[in-house]
Amino acid sequence: MVVIDEAEKITGTQAEHFRRLLIRSSYAGDPIQSNILQPAPKTKTVLLPGISFPVDPKLAEQVVDNLNRKFAYRSCISFISDDRREGQKYVVSLIHSFDKYNALRLQETSGGSYHFSTDTLITKLKVFEQKYPFRFIGVGNDWLSIQTVDTPKDWRDFANEVMKVCPTEKPNLQETAKEFEKERGKVFMWWD
Repeated sequence: MVVIDEAEKITGTQAEHFRRLLIRSSYAGDPIQSNILQPAPKTKTVLLPGISFPVDPKLAEQVVDNLNRKFAYRSCISFISDDRREGQKYVVSLIHSFDKYNALRLQETSGGSYHFSTDTLITKLKVFEQKYPFRFIGVGNDWLSIQTVDTPKDWRDFANEVMKVCPTEKPNLQETAKEFEKERGKVFMWWD
């Protein structure tokens, strides 16, 4: 209750259940193929362990930073969990976890048409993080946004490492490196 009360004061909105859209997809790389169809539930959302707050898009990253700073001692992790909500509000969610990658597990972030699972993405991100430590700004089912902890010294190498996690259709290492430098290590990745 303390976390909810304090988080409501920080966000200026009332806490809601943390929820995400229902994702109907097969297990990426499943060796067993089946034509058994599972009926979809009547609701289009899944309730998850955590709380969420609708916030102004211009304030979302600041809210994430404030919540992470305020509740780090309680092992709470905040991130933008939905950036396409009706009414032009983003959703910032707060979960209790010792592992920041649980945000990806709850959101079932995966490679979409690139056909890789949440676990595969986590493995790629952990390799990336060994070289370039980062924090999550936002995590969705087929996207995420990160911010490096330290400023990369070699932007070309940084861009190359990002492309290992999120390949682009027309990779231009020089242009990508310049964009990441301009954004000071903030990276938006998506797979559709």
